[in-house]
Amino acid sequence: MKSRWQDHLEPSHEDVKNEIFRLLHSLKSGESICPSDAARQFGSKWRQHMPIVREVAANMVRDGLIEITQRGEVIDVDQRDVESIRGPIRLRLKKG
Repeated sequence: MKSRWQDHLEPSHEDVKNEIFRLLHSLKSGESICPSDAARQFGSKWRQHMPIVREVAANMVRDGLIEITQRGEVIDVDQRDVESIRGPIRLRLKKG
């Protein structure tokens, strides 16, 4: 997938939030994305953007905008630090 940002060096929190929303709104209701899908939007060095994507996603959960799931279960970001979660997680628009 070609990046819309052409190896953007450091996306802002707002850039990341907008990309997460753009990707989620392009899906059918209930579908989800991997955080790396958002990070990849910022170029070929997407792995360096994973921490900010996870941080922004956690903030979006706290704001009631999205949910983070692991194995289909919603993760409470106030109980578990998103950076400490091992294994794949998914982002989806909050139901309801």
